[in-house]
Amino acid sequence: MKKTILILSIITLMAGIIFTGYRSSAQKQKSAQASLMYIKQDLNEGQKEANSVVLKSVNPEEWITFKSESEQKIREYEIRINGFKVEIENQGEKSDTRYRKKIANLEQQNKYLRARLVNYEKGPGNWESFKYGFNNEMDAIENALKDLTANNKN
Repeated sequence: MKKTILILSIITLMAGIIFTGYRSSAQKQKSAQASLMYIKQDLNEGQKEANSVVLKSVNPEEWITFKSESEQKIREYEIRINGFKVEIENQGEKSDTRYRKKIANLEQQNKYLRARLVNYEKGPGNWESFKYGFNNEMDAIENALKDLTANNKN
């Protein structure tokens, strides 16, 4: 008798646990939507905080000055590269293939710099590391252009 009562009470307890833990798919979906909504809100708040940190780290006047100076240098580089291209066309088949490759490479680097400048403006990033890297790449292009003119005159 004691065993029967014990077995019935265990079965009743297990049935209660099973039925109270059961949730319909509609209930699960509502719960998931609610948690998704909270996650989206947290994400939006995090993005706003990240953007405000970036805006605080970059002085707007410094950015405008840096951007305009960089765009001017990039345009100057494009003019010089186009001058080299015209020179190659005038030489015809005499021009060196290494010279052509160097010019094509410089043209790609210049386009990459322009794209980097545009992309930094659209998204957050570390201003100091961007500025340092960008200036180094600009200097590398400048030196390569100087080397081309020195090699070309010889």
